[in-house]
Amino acid sequence: MNNIRCYCCERELPEGSLKYIVEIKSFADFDGFLEEYQGDVEEGMMELLEEMEEIDQKTLEDDVYQELIFVMCKECRDKFYKNPFKTTQHFYLDKEIKGSIH
Repeated sequence: MNNIRCYCCERELPEGSLKYIVEIKSFADFDGFLEEYQGDVEEGMMELLEEMEEIDQKTLEDDVYQELIFVMCKECRDKFYKNPFKTTQHFYLDKEIKGSIH
């Protein structure tokens, strides 16, 4: 087995030791509001599709969804969980902020 280290403090986490997997998911949200499109909708859709063809698939996917996975020791996980972005801002719980994600 490879040496597993805590992502934050880099302490080695031997086989059988306490370790945590922290997943961060980021995905596009839709609040139910669409701006009124000025112009020919069909033409606008064709332009959008043409623009998308010029962008690589990974970039398009990353604009919609990303997932990061970290291994952490208990101490680092506890610090991260208390203030993941090291800010004084209030963070939202559950569905307080989400739009119409299913």
